[in-house]
Amino acid sequence: MKKNLQIYLSAFLVCMSVYSFGQKGNLTDAALRMKKYNPMNGIEPSLKLLNEAKKFIDLAAVNTETANSPKMHLYRAEIYYGLIEIADMEAATTGKVKDETLATEYEKIAKESFKKVYEDPKAVHVSEAENFINFRVAFIFELGIKSYTDKKFEAATDLFINAYEVSKFIDKEYKDASVNAYLSMSQSVDNYLANKEFEKAKTIANKVYKISPTNIDVLISLINIYLADNDLINAEKYTSEALAIDPNNKQLYYVLGTSYMTLKQNEKAEQALAKALVIDSTYGDAQYQLGAHLFNWSNELKYQAGQMDYKDAQAPILEAKAKDMLLRAMPLLESYALKNPNDKYVLEILQKSHFKLGNKEKSEAFKKRIEALN
Repeated sequence: MKKNLQIYLSAFLVCMSVYSFGQKGNLTDAALRMKKYNPMNGIEPSLKLLNEAKKFIDLAAVNTETANSPKMHLYRAEIYYGLIEIADMEAATTGKVKDETLATEYEKIAKESFKKVYEDPKAVHVSEAENFINFRVAFIFELGIKSYTDKKFEAATDLFINAYEVSKFIDKEYKDASVNAYLSMSQSVDNYLANKEFEKAKTIANKVYKISPTNIDVLISLINIYLADNDLINAEKYTSEALAIDPNNKQLYYVLGTSYMTLKQNEKAEQALAKALVIDSTYGDAQYQLGAHLFNWSNELKYQAGQMDYKDAQAPILEAKAKDMLLRAMPLLESYALKNPNDKYVLEILQKSHFKLGNKEKSEAFKKRIEALN
């Protein structure tokens, strides 16, 4: 009986050994396939390797012996990232529509496993994880640089965004990629706005906004786009976001004010530029812009009053409002002229304005300054 017990025990230990080897073998089989993986070898062979590796790594991920292994998590992260990588390549080269739901699921799994690699106290596989991701980030970033140099700004924007997002797989923030994404986007937006292609401008700006939602420059680009498209609701939405981040940003109010001027939103333009000057009373650009705005607006009101019947009660009201605007414009433009004494356009405004207001001596003084410049 004792002999039979020894036979049974030996058989059990052999079975357990085989079982353990089999479970660890799943990890080994996945690793062997990943060592052969190179996306440059083509979509079909790469996908075949990845799917085989996924089959083995999924088994290793649910087995108690290997489920918590940092090595298992390294390969699991790489395999699931690889599946996303090949899906992107396939979409780019063949036009096949990428399964976004599946990609999101794979991204979640890959990031979870990369995180486990970093949580390992011994950090055995951290350098391997970093090499795997950093190589890809650097490659994509260089493609972005080339596209920017070739003036393919939309492609450059997408590549820099991609480089930024890939770095997030190991929870790193690649700031250079986000900065370059904004610079490329700005070039694209300028071209789109010049051609009044507002939807294209919105699409590419919102892509960068997605990775940089607190970047004031990105928000200003969005404000300008929506204002150019006369979409005041969205322009004000992004303005509110920007001001919540930086309530004392004089440039933001300046940009907003000049955009409102373009749209002939006179009251809103005045309010925005005035707020810029509340923040910085010596802000030259805002002094010039608000002074010029009030001067032009005054002329418009003066013209409207002149077109009315002399019996119209509104005519003198408009005349008075026009004069008040001119009086408010003068100190702003004179302050600007002190720092910019050779700005002929501002000197001409001041000369004309003082003449209209009956200030002959000041008008003559500015006239002499203009003649001296000529």
